[in-house]
Amino acid sequence: MSDLATPKPAAAPALPRAWPRRFILWGLALAALAYLPVLLTERMIFGIYLSNMTLLNLGLSQVNLMLIAMLGALSLNYLTGCAGLISIGHAAFYATGAMSAAVIGTQLGLPFPLVLIGSALAGAVMGVVAGLPSLRVQGLYFVLSTMAVHYLVAYVFLEYQFRVFDVVGVPFGTPSLFGFELSTPMRWYFFLLALVALVYAGLSNSLRSREGRALLAMRDHERAATSLGVDVRILRIKAFGLTSAIAAVAGTLYAHYLSNATSESFGITFAIQFIAMIIIGGMGSLKGSLIGAALWLLLPSIITGFAAGFGGGSGIVGSMLGEHRAQFVQLIFGLLVVALLIYAPGGLVSIGPKVRALLGRWRKG
Repeated sequence: MSDLATPKPAAAPALPRAWPRRFILWGLALAALAYLPVLLTERMIFGIYLSNMTLLNLGLSQVNLMLIAMLGALSLNYLTGCAGLISIGHAAFYATGAMSAAVIGTQLGLPFPLVLIGSALAGAVMGVVAGLPSLRVQGLYFVLSTMAVHYLVAYVFLEYQFRVFDVVGVPFGTPSLFGFELSTPMRWYFFLLALVALVYAGLSNSLRSREGRALLAMRDHERAATSLGVDVRILRIKAFGLTSAIAAVAGTLYAHYLSNATSESFGITFAIQFIAMIIIGGMGSLKGSLIGAALWLLLPSIITGFAAGFGGGSGIVGSMLGEHRAQFVQLIFGLLVVALLIYAPGGLVSIGPKVRALLGRWRKG
């Protein structure tokens, strides 16, 4: 009776077997990300010098520009891939951020945190303005309206640049966050890495919320979402405001990192590259945004490094690599992108499940 009357403590729930492996993988990934700037700066590991080809012809500045591009790709994929609002005016929000930073930081001399906040607010306002046509028009007509916003902002930037700073462009000083100056590529790296992780986590969590699920429903079937009580008009404006604020902050960081910006820095080609990033990585996948930005920014440099390494040989290939290296790099890069779009139309993120399924079938035999 005493044994039956005495309640036994409940056993602690066992963790899934995948947890230890996941912790190990996350630990290795964080260690690699923390050591990467040291590796690219010192260009050696354990005292062993690494050649340029071994490091894939990459430098820390290229990685930092990739991280800034990831912010733009995340925001555009959230807008286009998750909300279903196609926009080719993303460069306009980058330019808005750069102009806001020039006014608040360069001209008024306010601290960099206020510059970031002001740029985000200005980008959000511009995003709301750019999203207003989506309340009346859709499809190609709406795409053309985003292009009109791009050229309008580009014209304003050009006039502002010539009237205040002349043809030399807009200068930007070294940013400082509460006494921590972003004066070296390594400091920029850790700041940008933390910011990209924060934006990625925020957007991912927002998609799991009730409003995020409504956003995905609006993308998949707008009329069905409306019949369930979703106010798609408000959702469109919110999506534009949020993503434009992120893009404007990225534009501020891009201008400060380059220390100078002109209206030509944010042309239509600049906007199209973000569309290419999210298509290559995977439309509607935030993880694909990161992968697409990394591929788009780093792969040409990697190909250039290999072309330089094999460019001294004889024969047709050696001559092509030596005399027409730039054209050869663009050709290889273009062929790789075309092959990806043909064999993996869902982007790079769609390759992983296919490989795992293939390995599963191979193991079963």
